[in-house]
Amino acid sequence: MDPAKNRPGNEGAQAAPVRERPYEAPPQRALPAAPPPDASVTRVERLPAVRGSGEYPARSSGQWNVPWDGAAQPPAQPPVQPRPPVRPSAEPRRKGKRRRGLIVLVAALVLLVGVVAGQLIRPVPQPTIELAIASSHAFPGQAPALPWPTAGQAAVYVEGLGMMGFSGGTAPTPTASVAKVMTAYVYLRDHPLEPGEPGPVLTVSPEAAAQIPMRKKRDESLLGVTAYQKLTQRKALEALLIISANDVAHELARWDAGSEQAFVAKMNATAGELGMTATHYTDPSGYDAGTVSTAQDQVKLLRAAMKVRAFTEIVNNRAYVPDGGGAAREGGNFLLGQHGVVGGKTGYTDAAGGNFVFAARESVAGVPTLIIGAVMGQRSPSAAGAVSAAGRLVTAAEGALTAVTLAPKGARVARVDDGLGGTTPLRAAAPVTVVGWPGLTVPVGVTGDPPHEAGGGQKVGAVTAGAATVPLRLARNLDEPSYLKRLIRLG
Repeated sequence: MDPAKNRPGNEGAQAAPVRERPYEAPPQRALPAAPPPDASVTRVERLPAVRGSGEYPARSSGQWNVPWDGAAQPPAQPPVQPRPPVRPSAEPRRKGKRRRGLIVLVAALVLLVGVVAGQLIRPVPQPTIELAIASSHAFPGQAPALPWPTAGQAAVYVEGLGMMGFSGGTAPTPTASVAKVMTAYVYLRDHPLEPGEPGPVLTVSPEAAAQIPMRKKRDESLLGVTAYQKLTQRKALEALLIISANDVAHELARWDAGSEQAFVAKMNATAGELGMTATHYTDPSGYDAGTVSTAQDQVKLLRAAMKVRAFTEIVNNRAYVPDGGGAAREGGNFLLGQHGVVGGKTGYTDAAGGNFVFAARESVAGVPTLIIGAVMGQRSPSAAGAVSAAGRLVTAAEGALTAVTLAPKGARVARVDDGLGGTTPLRAAAPVTVVGWPGLTVPVGVTGDPPHEAGGGQKVGAVTAGAATVPLRLARNLDEPSYLKRLIRLG
């Protein structure tokens, strides 16, 4: 561009032709190499030119100034590029994931080991016995009609089966000497007597001897004790139960409890324990009419007494034989030895009439069966009327009993359950035979506390079928549950 064209006064003049020549850039002065930028040096930004001056302010590089003469272009500055965001490396994330996975794996292994150890350490369940045959048997037909006495009360009970029947109501009636069953039971409970042993020697008190004349006047049954007489415990109980000695009954009460009143309190407490709700005792001999009971209550008492070995031995004697010689004295139970009768106790007073409690054992199809009965309030001049009535009842009851074999010997009738799904069969050591009478349903069950381990053939329980009890033996070895069963068990 020609600067003359812009001068004043030359607007109309024709411009002389000017021969153009190539543009030659002015020589450039070599600049020293810029030192690396220093963050501490303040950067001066380019300022705009001053209008109309044709000049630009000098640009500072931080170390020197370059004048801007308009002929030379300032060195081009590279544009400032924004720094890309720094992305986290994927490698630390992969390492974190691997570390967390390892921790989870270790925790799972620890938990698994704990669960396995816990399952194996936990005690295994206690084995139980389960029945493998029917749990009851019903005998077809109608219940038997027993020859019940026309007066008073009566009851017949079969051990393991229940009450076969009763008659005469449930009103309490005087017991007479049947009360001595309770006297003997209470004394033997607190002073046990070994089978066949005479027991300790007891001394008769002067008080008992002094009461003999009064008792004779009332026509009581007596042994006839004397002051300071020596009696063994067994002989005292024989006199009580066989010849029904009232003097010995009152002396036993004093020997046991210190006084008759204290002993009578024990008799009534025992009656309550046995469920004899219609029974009340006022004396240890039964002579007092205030001592009352029922046939059904007396059955409950005799059932308990027949479980005492010394009692069953004594009531199975026909006569009392005194120590040191002397004449034997017959008892009143003339049924003893007939119809399976193995014991009993008679009683009679004018107020009570004839009373009798009895026990009979009968084998029915090889099953030992105990029959307990009582006859009360028979209007007869002695206890003989009650004994005779009992004989008819015993005969009829034994005739009504029948039996059915539920399983033969060796049959698998039960099993041991280990509680973890394993079972071991149990065989009957004898035929499983149930006894009953027409119209009766008899439950069948099992008893026993089997071990965790036992050899084949070992007895581990029994099956009960009414009056029958049959041992159970292992059909094979009984083993504890395997480790796998213990490991995968639930609950």
